Amino acid sequence: MRSAPRWTLLPATLGLAIVLAYLILWVEITPLMIAQADFTPTYVGATLFRDGLGAAIYDQTLQAHLYASAIAPLHEGYLPFMAAPLTAVVAAPVTLLSLDAAYRVWSLLQFSLIAVAAIVAVRAAPSEVAIGRERRAGVALIALACLGSGSTLFQGQWDGVWALGLAFTYMCLRRHRMATAGAVLAVTSLLAKPQLALGLAAFALGWRDRRLITGALAGGVVTVAVSLVAVGTGGVAGFLGGLGSAVSAPPAVMVSLVGIAASILGQTPAADVVTAIGSLIALAIAGALGSAVRSRPRRLEAALAGAVVLSLLASPHAFGDDLALLVPAAAWSITALEGQGGDVRSLRHAVLIIWLAISVAAYLVTVGTARQLGNLTPWTLVAAAGLAVAVCMRQGGAATVPSPVTGPGLLALTPTSPGGSRAVPAPPLSGLL
Repeated sequence: MRSAPRWTLLPATLGLAIVLAYLILWVEITPLMIAQADFTPTYVGATLFRDGLGAAIYDQTLQAHLYASAIAPLHEGYLPFMAAPLTAVVAAPVTLLSLDAAYRVWSLLQFSLIAVAAIVAVRAAPSEVAIGRERRAGVALIALACLGSGSTLFQGQWDGVWALGLAFTYMCLRRHRMATAGAVLAVTSLLAKPQLALGLAAFALGWRDRRLITGALAGGVVTVAVSLVAVGTGGVAGFLGGLGSAVSAPPAVMVSLVGIAASILGQTPAADVVTAIGSLIALAIAGALGSAVRSRPRRLEAALAGAVVLSLLASPHAFGDDLALLVPAAAWSITALEGQGGDVRSLRHAVLIIWLAISVAAYLVTVGTARQLGNLTPWTLVAAAGLAVAVCMRQGGAATVPSPVTGPGLLALTPTSPGGSRAVPAPPLSGLL
């Protein structure tokens, strides 16, 4: 087994230190911070469901009363439960615990799911050069160190479910299990945060694979049906009626294109127009990336990672914890680079620099520096999406013929010589953010 090269070892060591820091800070979280965390509205909605009030889980009066009771004797601002109905169903078991204990169990579970997502993505990623277990573990740590992982842990958010679903979707795509990939993507996105799936939906449509789209539709139908059974038409109607409600956090701190427009133009109609146009462009690019994979399956890592980034950018609201969706994308991207036999040093440096920049920019927003510098996080995501598109374009242009590669069920396409009589080696695949 090869020892980890320095370019992996140093970031992996830093990643381990950051992950440990997240856990230490999490242990020190106070009851007041738990009361203000995003998990508390989930606890309220899940408690209402457990009490047999599924049709009324979006009733603001009931929520406010239960919220005050859950955080007593503290008196903090009220955060409404606005997530999809099945979030209350899935979280219901932890409401048997006190708020503080439930927060600890739930937040640690979500953080663990993100870690598992990184491992699944690393194991599923292609490797033309043998990568030992230590190097794969190092890549997983680099990916997990994202500030989105820490935010999910501190807030008790749902991004662990989403990240794990994305990792399994990628694994299924690698193994050419298209219907399963579509179903997993639809179920996990609708269960947790459907607004973050717009770019991935465009990616699937751009791929134009019948099984992928059919699987996604089937997963969506099943999720909606289960929601109706769980909370009835009243609960579903309450959720749909609340979709237009204002988000409590200011738009300028969002990590999507909303954050860019609001930072420059403020909360104005002009900002809304700019956001809408930018989101449509992001969705169009995500669809084009899906089409690029259809013509050359070896582009999967770069194209899917780009679609994940574009999904965040196109989302009507996305915050720092939602950056956890990038963890599995970073894991398969860096693993693909690790497994290259050619010289991809510049690409390695680029992906690590952008990965670090995303977390640094998000941290600056967290500590309030964005008021002076502006929200830099969505700009780093724009750069990441640009890199993914550039890698896909780099792999274009040559005629291709199918040939088998390592990796179950997925064909690689190898460029042929101009005369078509002799195959030449394919350019290195760089699945980059």
